[in-house]
Amino acid sequence: MVDPVSFLVLILLATGLSHAAFAYDARNRLFWSCAPGVLLLFAVHPVALVFALASFALCGGVYVAGRCMGSSRINARLPYAILLLVFVPDAVGAFASDPILMLGSAFFVVRQMMTVAAALKERRAASDFVPGMLLATFFFAALPSGPVFNGLRIWEQLKAGRRPEYPEGLVRLFEGFVFLFAFGGIASVAIEYTGPVGAVLAERSNAAALWSFRLLVEPLLGICLVFVTFYGYSRMAEGTALLFGCEVPRNFDKPHLARDLADFWKRWHRSMADFVMQYIYLPLLVSTSRARFAMLAAFVFMGMWHELTLGYLVWGLGHGVGLGVFLPWARRRNVPAPVVRVFCLAYVVALSAIARGIWT
Repeated sequence: MVDPVSFLVLILLATGLSHAAFAYDARNRLFWSCAPGVLLLFAVHPVALVFALASFALCGGVYVAGRCMGSSRINARLPYAILLLVFVPDAVGAFASDPILMLGSAFFVVRQMMTVAAALKERRAASDFVPGMLLATFFFAALPSGPVFNGLRIWEQLKAGRRPEYPEGLVRLFEGFVFLFAFGGIASVAIEYTGPVGAVLAERSNAAALWSFRLLVEPLLGICLVFVTFYGYSRMAEGTALLFGCEVPRNFDKPHLARDLADFWKRWHRSMADFVMQYIYLPLLVSTSRARFAMLAAFVFMGMWHELTLGYLVWGLGHGVGLGVFLPWARRRNVPAPVVRVFCLAYVVALSAIARGIWT
């Protein structure tokens, strides 16, 4: 990912330059929201920039085709072709000696799809579509790890000339930096020591301690690192947006307080969960009238969206079964709330460990 210190410097520099002149001009804000994103992609991995430009061109072709056809039914389905781009980096990496690591590609592809879908549904002119697509693809603060959003909504806010929210924006920005730099650093160091600690326990033939360490400590450290990384980058994106006079979706809301699995997905990576519900689950539910199938398919897609691996397939199936089967069963049986809460968090940690290969 992106070094937190360099990322913070880039954000402060871009924000400062955007305010140097024409601070409330929409085109000025658009430029300073997107130009650093182009530079960031090029600096981290030039192929990522090529992929972003190619996906941008494909989205433009889908938009033009949809406007020419004019059929609402076709326009509702056409943007789903864009989602196939999510799997391109994995497919290419699987056959290359040096796998392509596309910075944030899964995130900007989803944002592109949302933007194209909204533009066709609302019959938006190219004068709105192009800036919306630029924000969906290159808004630099959201490149490392989201959130996902409809670029047209951000463009509308920039055009409205909304005043920057400096106090709240700076608080979120530096809160995210602390999570990435401090908590993320601590979690990373702790994970580096899991190997030596496990080796020592194995040498001492302490089976009970070794299994406890492998089953509890390693998975908890793993999901803690995922959380502080995603939370940190998401908060920095939220803060940066407020400094530019716009607002992106809030991605996390104390997921450790989730009452059950459904509540967890209202708190963890909320923007992506909302996307999956709106664009995958609900259309499948309407077309098939099978809620469990729709839920399972939605989360299998989310798992494959992360990475095309067996671990993430199990992760998606597990969450789909948990939401479509286990949770309704627990509610029918009136399972005590504390039991459901503990099981939910343990289940999430276990699926995360499987997806990330911690137990292999």
